[in-house]
Amino acid sequence: MESINRDSDVDEKYRVYASVSFAVLLLGVGLPLWWHTTAVPRVALPYARINELSQLDIKITTKITVAALSRDRAELLAHEIRRAFANAEIYRLDVEYQVISNNLLASAFTYHELEKVASTFELDMGGLLLLEATNLNDAVLVGSKRTLYFSTETSASKLVQVLSEWILHDKSLALTRNALAKPTMYSLDEENRRRFPASPAYDILITVVNSDPEKLKVVWDLKMVAEEYIRPFLDELSIVSNFSVKSQWLYLLPLDVNPRRVPDSSPSRRHFALRESVLPQLVTPLEKKLASQVSLHPCISFVVYTVPCESAPLHIYTRSGHRSRTDSNVEAFLSPRWGGVVLINPPSEACESSREDEIVTVVPEETAVVGTFLAQLRLLLGIPESKPISGVTAVPLVGLKSRDWEIDSLLRFRTVEQLTSAKLTLQSLAQLLKEISNIVITDMVGNRIKSALELVDRSAVCLERGDLERSFLLSKEAFVTAEAAFSDPTLLALLYFPEDQKYAVYIPLFLPAMIPVLLSLKNIRRYYFTKK
Repeated sequence: MESINRDSDVDEKYRVYASVSFAVLLLGVGLPLWWHTTAVPRVALPYARINELSQLDIKITTKITVAALSRDRAELLAHEIRRAFANAEIYRLDVEYQVISNNLLASAFTYHELEKVASTFELDMGGLLLLEATNLNDAVLVGSKRTLYFSTETSASKLVQVLSEWILHDKSLALTRNALAKPTMYSLDEENRRRFPASPAYDILITVVNSDPEKLKVVWDLKMVAEEYIRPFLDELSIVSNFSVKSQWLYLLPLDVNPRRVPDSSPSRRHFALRESVLPQLVTPLEKKLASQVSLHPCISFVVYTVPCESAPLHIYTRSGHRSRTDSNVEAFLSPRWGGVVLINPPSEACESSREDEIVTVVPEETAVVGTFLAQLRLLLGIPESKPISGVTAVPLVGLKSRDWEIDSLLRFRTVEQLTSAKLTLQSLAQLLKEISNIVITDMVGNRIKSALELVDRSAVCLERGDLERSFLLSKEAFVTAEAAFSDPTLLALLYFPEDQKYAVYIPLFLPAMIPVLLSLKNIRRYYFTKK
């Protein structure tokens, strides 16, 4: 009897040990291992620092030097400029003044002589020099560098107006920032609606359309135009973005609108009128044929459309009923955030004297076409057109080179736009990752978010310190990094695999093995506690 009891005790002990081993393996090893292997990998993110971006106040510090012939006038002008921009929403002006000798300017009668005097002042990118000149016919002469020349009779209000409307664009800059952050409260102005959004690279696509190749022959070296005219202009703006210029020819692409035939100055002659209201209808058929979506970068399209003789001469009429241009056979219009179209009329004499089977040769006016494209490109990239101010003139553009203060203005717009976009992208991404816990956050995405956050902070500090070039480059890198983090494909890895679905898949596998183990815990408890 004792032997039987001893054997039964040993068997029970072994059963308990087996139950303990199963419970340890399943509950202590298997369950944690399953939980770890099925958990969504998520790198820790600095959510608190991202939330603090809401308090990030973008301020642009600009150094302005007022150089006048007397101390009293220099102090007065500096004080008035400070007072005028004291409540500016986005600017902090660092205005200082200097007194210059009249002997320096007494012999300066031309602009080039004035530039020699201005070159003695040290100006960084984004800085401005207001230099008083005695031999000046205009109230204010805006140079091609970073200098404004004003006469001895020019008032402070006139200088403030030029600074606000031509150089600094304080209201438009503030609207750009506010409209990006709160699009439902602020509507964009004309300049913002026309300008292309910020991008690290752009494609410039030049297209020549020959609508009737059987009757028209267009003679134009498109490659030469792109390399000798467009490329040098873009090289001046290489700091803003990378530009690639492409060109193509299209044939047999008619207009989708029927121009209206109207009498010309001579009763025996007529021409065709294209109303300004129907111009957007021309862009849609062109867009379908241009094949502009050949890369991931925004494409700025420029189209040279050769009008057939049956519709020539074709002129664009404004809403008020007047011709847009009367001094050339070139008619042009601009489409915001798309590009520009130039209509070229063939020579009227050639169309009238040619027979039906004779080909009319069209040679575009190279200067007029390229000049129109460059003017449109300046507007599309964000170099605003200066509105006329009484008594204020600007030095004409030298060749294809943009003015230095225009490039500075463009960099300010782009910096504010890129900083605001990067900030909003990081905040949107952080909110998304917080709300959806099944989105994978890899080390690469986490590093990009942290890097973009650091770049935004550094760019804002440089901008407030007055280092425009450094701030722009940092904001550009922050914008690119934030967009790359937001569009990373790994963020969609487990987006449609929620927790309840995970349990629904694995519980039928684990439950049959879990039930005996859980029931055996009762026997283990009874064995040890009863024995004690």
